Amino acid sequence: MFTIDERLKGLPAVKEQVVQLYQSLNQPHLAVPGRKAGPASGYVLGLRGPSGFAVFVYLYMPESGECAVYVPSNGTVAAEQYQAEESEALGFVESMGFIMDNLNFRGRPVDEQDGLIRSLPVFQREPPAAGSGPGSTVGAPAQGGAKAGGVVQLGKLFSAFCLVLALAGCAHIVTDKDREQAQIHYDLAVQNLVKQPQVAFQEVDEALKLNPEMYEAWHVRGILLHNSFGRLDEAMTAYMKCLELKPDYSEARTNLGNLYLVMKRYDDAIAQYDKALNDVLFKDPYIAHGNMGWVYYKKGDVPQALDHLKAAITLNPKYCLAYLKLGQIYEEQQSSEESCKYFGRYREYCPERADAWQYDGLCHAKKGELDEARKSFDACLEKATSDDQKDLCKQLKGQLAP
Repeated sequence: MFTIDERLKGLPAVKEQVVQLYQSLNQPHLAVPGRKAGPASGYVLGLRGPSGFAVFVYLYMPESGECAVYVPSNGTVAAEQYQAEESEALGFVESMGFIMDNLNFRGRPVDEQDGLIRSLPVFQREPPAAGSGPGSTVGAPAQGGAKAGGVVQLGKLFSAFCLVLALAGCAHIVTDKDREQAQIHYDLAVQNLVKQPQVAFQEVDEALKLNPEMYEAWHVRGILLHNSFGRLDEAMTAYMKCLELKPDYSEARTNLGNLYLVMKRYDDAIAQYDKALNDVLFKDPYIAHGNMGWVYYKKGDVPQALDHLKAAITLNPKYCLAYLKLGQIYEEQQSSEESCKYFGRYREYCPERADAWQYDGLCHAKKGELDEARKSFDACLEKATSDDQKDLCKQLKGQLAP
């Protein structure tokens, strides 16, 4: 699992530390969070440190002069685990579209090793300026030993000991002014969370640069990576960092459970929801109950699913999603009367949702109440915000007997 460490702008190292080095043969167009989209060159760098081995992924955007340094979540590894780490890193970048070439760093003469360390962006403390120096040719394989036909692929983890080395001298004490500025950036991130997630991501990263121990910012970062960008492994890291800083932050624990639900790690999701529900100060326990109910349904435990969903609406009678899920479960259990009861409450509490009117119309149709069904499908058409939803409502209305 890889996550971007915004504090890192390069991976300065001496040649004795370098275990392996891969460089991309191509420059795929990437949209890296917080950076201007454009072509990127990639590097996979394996380093040796006093506590073990680590593999890092470094991306450089020559058009903007920006970079992204990905670090691994599992820290340093022993020598016998290094090859597995390197393979995982290469697989990671393969998904980005990179084609990698092994530069055979250890097999080169010392002067060539020194030349690579001086010239390649990955080894610099700051990325080269846009369009200058190595950035103008970065991505082309280094001459003198690189196999031009080697088709490997980029990516990988990074490790704790390398992170310590790279960050040496960079840490700073968080001042009151830092905290105030971080709060401003955090507030802007929250304001843009739904409508402008790219802006929100930039703001939350600015907050974390100023105050890396701001647990709320790590939580928002996790939400964005999870819901807006679909970067699930990075979202997990952000949620865990938040909980490391504040273990009793049940909102983050619930969202981590939601992430596990998406990843189909149902038992892990249940464990997180249980911890949230055991927090007597958790202000939104109905959300954890509702999500717990859906997890149990996915596991095939219908009675537990119904119990938790009903607990959710007991705690919050206006919790629309629980009514929808109850209606769907009873419908799949072929209990039409119960399903329509809950679909009716879903429509009652969420009248702006097109699908609420869709389910309401289907229930009226099952009862032979065709005029009421038509009215519900008309409301569905009016509320629909997508062409697919409109087409479905129109089709359902057309299937009613004249």
